[in-house]
Amino acid sequence: MYDVVSFALVLAGVIIVIGFLGNYLFKRTGIPDMLFLIVLGLLIGPVTGLINGTSLTSFAPYLAVLALVFILFDGGMTLNIYHVFSESPRAVVLAVTGFAASVTATTLVMAFVAIPKIVALPNISPLYYVLFGTILGGSSSTIVLSLVSKARMNGRGSSILGIESVMTDILCIVVTLVLIETIVLKTNVDLPTLAKSIASRLSIGAVLGAIIGIGWLSVLKRVAKEGYSYMLTLGIVLLAYALSEYLGGSGALSALLFGIILGNEKEIYGILKTKKPATQAVDTGLKRFESEMAFLLRTFFFVYLGVIATTSTTTITIVITGLYLSFIMLFTRFGAVRLATLRSDLAQERTAMSVLVTRGLATAVLATLPLQYVDATKYPGVGYIFQQLSPIYISISIVVILATSIIAASSILLLKRRNNEMTA
Repeated sequence: MYDVVSFALVLAGVIIVIGFLGNYLFKRTGIPDMLFLIVLGLLIGPVTGLINGTSLTSFAPYLAVLALVFILFDGGMTLNIYHVFSESPRAVVLAVTGFAASVTATTLVMAFVAIPKIVALPNISPLYYVLFGTILGGSSSTIVLSLVSKARMNGRGSSILGIESVMTDILCIVVTLVLIETIVLKTNVDLPTLAKSIASRLSIGAVLGAIIGIGWLSVLKRVAKEGYSYMLTLGIVLLAYALSEYLGGSGALSALLFGIILGNEKEIYGILKTKKPATQAVDTGLKRFESEMAFLLRTFFFVYLGVIATTSTTTITIVITGLYLSFIMLFTRFGAVRLATLRSDLAQERTAMSVLVTRGLATAVLATLPLQYVDATKYPGVGYIFQQLSPIYISISIVVILATSIIAASSILLLKRRNNEMTA
């Protein structure tokens, strides 16, 4: 007899094992683990029909927020605050120019090439095209940092790429959320108003994340010896995210700043010129526990993304569009990297920095956000358009994630082989 509960448990176990094996392979070969996870989701979802992806789309908002919070918190924990300050100027240039070029190229392709061929939606707002541009706007920090080690880049180059990938995650998340809010509320938008809204969300999110992070450091050193302090810390991260969103700030940036504060405990005490405690409140146990939680959420979310993908008569057009966008992003990134490395000693690193165009978890999460607004009764006009566009956003995002990961991994492998031949 078919037991749904047993099937779910077996499937969960298989996903975790494949996630572990994929991560193990990724660390040793540079082949991104998300390739295996998304393909697994496609196999058990739209390909074989073992799981009905349509019935799971309602979970997208909750999984998306959880994934964003923990991945950004994990990214913040691994950033060195002094590297952030010292390498920020060039990282900012690379992040902003790369993001702007990617958004512009994607918007034009979607408006004039892709959408007209896939679905009949005449006279819709250009914001829907820009929205997809922001969804695809940033590189994956997890993949970038791992591939950097494979490329054997110098310290400055790897620091710039790490900071840039985190910055573009924030840019993608904040701008996408502001655009969705603008579309849903049907507010008149102009560039100054949009810029003010984004700046407001960023500033509120950053301030709250820093204040809560510093406050939690002082509390954590008192409760660190108590049981479940690790889980309590993750609870505070969720509360920081929720409070920031409630006050109109960026919950994602709050989670990132919270992580940076906790991950740089010694440096924060030095900056504040306060007495350092005898023992660190943030130990390796907390960092490992948080990292494993992020791994679990990331693993399941990529499989989930594959499950809720749809196949149709336009699948070929979607695949071609995704591949086309991936190579456009690669070419635009070469220009952004050249601009960011002008008059520096990073000229020899430009090729490696340029091919790291991977899209990852931020893109996957953001592609699912419009699913919250597909109810045409609750969101008149907007709901119907998002009903048509949400599957396209998700499907093209999957193709771009897979294609850019293959481009980056194979390019780094070729560069590494060439360097080995030159030094032999």
